[in-house]
Amino acid sequence: LSFGTFEMGYQFRNLDHKGDFVYERKNNTTGIFELVPDFSSEVNLRRKIHSGYFQLSKNDSPLSYSAGLRLEAMDRELDLKDKAGLIDTTYSYDFIQLYPSLSLNYKVSENLTIKTAYSRRVERTTTFKMNPFREREHSETMEQGDPELRPEFINLIEFGAIQNIGNQSVFATAYFRDVQNLVNRVNTIFNDTILDRIYSNVGVGRSYGLEIGSDLLLSKSWKGFIGGNIYRNQIEGSFRNESINTSSWIYSINANTLVKWGKSWSAQWTLNYISARNTAQGEDSRYLSPNLTLRKTFLEDRLSVTAQWLNMDMGLLDTNEQRITTSKEGAFYTTTNYVYEVDMIMLNVSYTFNKLKNKAKFIKSEFGAQEF
Repeated sequence: LSFGTFEMGYQFRNLDHKGDFVYERKNNTTGIFELVPDFSSEVNLRRKIHSGYFQLSKNDSPLSYSAGLRLEAMDRELDLKDKAGLIDTTYSYDFIQLYPSLSLNYKVSENLTIKTAYSRRVERTTTFKMNPFREREHSETMEQGDPELRPEFINLIEFGAIQNIGNQSVFATAYFRDVQNLVNRVNTIFNDTILDRIYSNVGVGRSYGLEIGSDLLLSKSWKGFIGGNIYRNQIEGSFRNESINTSSWIYSINANTLVKWGKSWSAQWTLNYISARNTAQGEDSRYLSPNLTLRKTFLEDRLSVTAQWLNMDMGLLDTNEQRITTSKEGAFYTTTNYVYEVDMIMLNVSYTFNKLKNKAKFIKSEFGAQEF
């Protein structure tokens, strides 16, 4: 078509999760494992989705654009039964939703491009987060879901620019993100020493911020990327008739660099960092993860040896750990520091017997890694 390329399609998705959870406790007198009804259950989830979409796009100079619209009908049923025979309930939820998208790129000059975009998408709930039967997370926490949990509907507006400076490029993007039916973990009191952790729709999450970054070509064999993101995150809503209103500034840093020397050696270093983040009832602390990869190839690239140093720490950086804190004034306060493995060394050896010259090309679904 003279005004662009038109695409349309239909997709059907069916999900059927069947869960039978049996918890037993050993009777020390008889030696027999006995059923614990409070933690034993049957949870079956069925979800059908019908989707139809069309998209119009054109890649031209100085203006290129893409516009799409998807119509989705979802039907969800969650069957719950307990082993004591007291609960046998089906929770039904369905909707029909439109998901529009629009993207515009305008080339102001040879080195400057401005862009704007809008998209609406859905983040579906998992079966785990809808299972209302408790399980013991650890000695101080029970964990359960919400059978009426609704998916998150996300609206995103962006405006940005890309500037080429010689062999380098710099970009900046301002954005606003609105999340309806925001899902967060919240706590209630189970007894004097144990909390109930529940996944629930707590209201609306809104964030606005600025992301900047640069692709760096330092030499023919050395390139890198550095970027940062700073935004204001606000959560407004309620949980069990108690209001929630929390906000904070959050920032993150992402960087990587790749160095090649000779025809067969390469080294890559990456860094991911995010600052403390507010939640509905507390805060998740900062998180840091630096990694190093060294690669050597042999036999015309058929044989490769890769060594990875994951979560570099050396006892200095508090890598790969995060403190999660939740509280309610006059009711409870809990904080747990999750410390995971650091300074892991992994070695991988691979050999390719037949190097394919022509790679098969497959149609990429519009509903793959992300939905517009």
